[in-house]
Amino acid sequence: MKKTILLFGILAVVIAACQQDSANSGAQQSGDIVASPTILAGQWIAMDFCARANQYGSVLGAMNNAHRPYAYAFEFTPNKPDSVICYNGFETWTLPVKYNKDTLEVMGASQGKSVFLLYQSQGNKEMTLFDGTQGSMIMERFVKSKAGTKDGYVAFAAALNHNLFNGAIIPLGKDAGRDTLLFTPGGFIMNWKAYDQYSVCTGGDCFVTEEPMDVITLSRSDTPGSEKMYGFRYNGTNDTLTFYNIVNTRPEEKFAYEIKAPAFKFYRIPQQ
Repeated sequence: MKKTILLFGILAVVIAACQQDSANSGAQQSGDIVASPTILAGQWIAMDFCARANQYGSVLGAMNNAHRPYAYAFEFTPNKPDSVICYNGFETWTLPVKYNKDTLEVMGASQGKSVFLLYQSQGNKEMTLFDGTQGSMIMERFVKSKAGTKDGYVAFAAALNHNLFNGAIIPLGKDAGRDTLLFTPGGFIMNWKAYDQYSVCTGGDCFVTEEPMDVITLSRSDTPGSEKMYGFRYNGTNDTLTFYNIVNTRPEEKFAYEIKAPAFKFYRIPQQ
């Protein structure tokens, strides 16, 4: 009980400090910032997480070297003003939300506890998530997506894909000399005969390898049932990308895929 009170006390101090900074900068000279379902309408994605994935060249790296956010995306709709839709890698759920000027309380987020979103209307119009449900106060920056996708997770995946695979992908090894590939944010692959679609694992049952490794599913849009999972890993400078064959040597066990020989190797030239 004391720990919960302490966490919420820290949250109150942090939010108050943020609000005071905004007031000192003149952002509230025309009145208090007021967040509403109409102002926030759209999909808000965990951009700090995407930036960490870019830094480590890895979804697992972004999780294990920092944290996984409470949700990868939030979606607000004016016709449902008292709730927010939450997305992660394999689930979608709706929670009640309460507005207090620039602060949103997302109620019942975890074990009956709330998480909070602080909306900043100046500049890039961001939101900061304050999550004290995991034992310590975790902060995560969210930005409004411009992708125009069907739901919040697809918007998040587009940003994540861009951060992981942005740039020209040049085949190496046995495929050297073939056309340069392009992995689009929307999950398509240009100029590759073997596959033309991809999906990166961000949570749930798709993390199947015994030794922790990022997993990507490749497929051909014109071939039903063509989906195949590969492990993938960047080198230390994030410019050499390798896809590994993974094989379930014990079919009775779900997460028993062993990492085998490399299947494809690429050199990546990131776009500036």
